[in-house]
Amino acid sequence: MRPSYYLREPQSGYTLEPAKPVVSGRPRKLVTFVASRKNNVSIGCETLLEANFCIHLEYRAAIINYQSQPFTIRFAESSLRYTPDFLATLVDGSQVAYEVKSCAGDRDSKWRVRRGVLEELFSRNGLMFEYVEESQFCQPIMMQNLHCLYHHGYAGNLARVPHILRLLRQQPGQSAPLETLLELGVPQADLTCALFHQRLFCNLLRPVNLRSRVWCTQ
Repeated sequence: MRPSYYLREPQSGYTLEPAKPVVSGRPRKLVTFVASRKNNVSIGCETLLEANFCIHLEYRAAIINYQSQPFTIRFAESSLRYTPDFLATLVDGSQVAYEVKSCAGDRDSKWRVRRGVLEELFSRNGLMFEYVEESQFCQPIMMQNLHCLYHHGYAGNLARVPHILRLLRQQPGQSAPLETLLELGVPQADLTCALFHQRLFCNLLRPVNLRSRVWCTQ
């Protein structure tokens, strides 16, 4: 899949080059692949942190699709070359290049200087760039819940959400434990898929189990 930046009018301020395929992880570890529903393809990630960010991008309703290491960008006014960790397309058609690092990342003085240069160059050329630290998206319990819901709901069918909502609205307070919906015949894959894609809601800051209550609106 070619990045949609290539489809825009040529820009004098930068050029794009194909990035090297992700074939090895860091440090010298195998690539982690994430099966993406939004992209209908497996996304290669160099680290488990990047794999977690994929799940975060799958969860965010504002993200239509995304790519891992989509290109290398070379700016005309600088010798700097940079390969974003991800490029995401939002529902409004805008695009964001993401750099994802651990919480220790911004303590690296060389990276802080490089980050400042990147932010200025992206801004001058009308491109969106975001630096994201692990703590901004990887709250441990919530991430564990998202992984579980995504895995068990990958084969779920969102077309069955209206049926689930009708059953839920018949319950007292339009809320019920997960086990009640399963007892009413809702397939687990459809239920977990609806939760992950925020058609139903539950408290993801606590471990999700069969007794966790779900409701219709946030």
